[in-house]
Amino acid sequence: MPGGAPRARTLTRERIFAAALALVDEEGLAALSLRALGKRLGVSQTAFYRYVPDKAALLEGVSEEVWRLTFERFLSAVEDEPETDDQPEAEGEQEENGRLEDRDQPSAGGEAATESESFPGSGPGLVGEQGEDWRWYVRQYATALHDTLLQHPEAVVLLLTHPISTPEQLTLLAKVMVRLSNASFMPPVDMLAIITAVSVYTTGFAAAEAVPPVGGGPDETPDDSIAAAIASLPADDLSALRGLIGQVMDGQWDFAAQFERGLDALLRGWR
Repeated sequence: MPGGAPRARTLTRERIFAAALALVDEEGLAALSLRALGKRLGVSQTAFYRYVPDKAALLEGVSEEVWRLTFERFLSAVEDEPETDDQPEAEGEQEENGRLEDRDQPSAGGEAATESESFPGSGPGLVGEQGEDWRWYVRQYATALHDTLLQHPEAVVLLLTHPISTPEQLTLLAKVMVRLSNASFMPPVDMLAIITAVSVYTTGFAAAEAVPPVGGGPDETPDDSIAAAIASLPADDLSALRGLIGQVMDGQWDFAAQFERGLDALLRGWR
């Protein structure tokens, strides 16, 4: 109404948990609370109680948001990956079949959106020729998860301690599997074991790479701390350690390259 107070934006699952993840990104996981989230959204806790009744639900919601971002990144990569000359022949050649549909928009007039409103549509458009080798798909998933976690390092511990288990999280996963099925992807019999191994490897690697030290740490970067520690060692210790951490001592350790190397070993060695 003219002259009246502005109407508050509609609260949806997506908006609530996106705000919660942004809070974690900016202030750390320890700062996350129902009160802090309400303040960030500009509403009272009762306004989002139907979605977030307690702290446990809030933590699951942040985990859900990280998984949603990961799955969206994964589907986009599977669709948009260009064909290259150096792609292994065993993985087949990629065929472009279209593009992902735009993400569903919140329904008009309702106070809250349904769970399906926070994920891409399920129509045709996903590349399907890579289905001959599941390793290609799993590699894209691991890369998507790794990239997402590096963007949200404060939330990594949530994925380490909150495996996919809620109805909403399983719904996100089901949508991914529908998309892959539409693309003629045929998962191996032990796909759960493969995904579990790759997820644990990727999440653990991201934790080592980017998660802040528990209890806080020095103001200097980890690289600076290691360099200072190495510089303080006697010559005998340096000589003994060179065979193990020579790359670190020479400033040549590359986390990204080592992640790819470990992932490659895991996928090639899976039987």
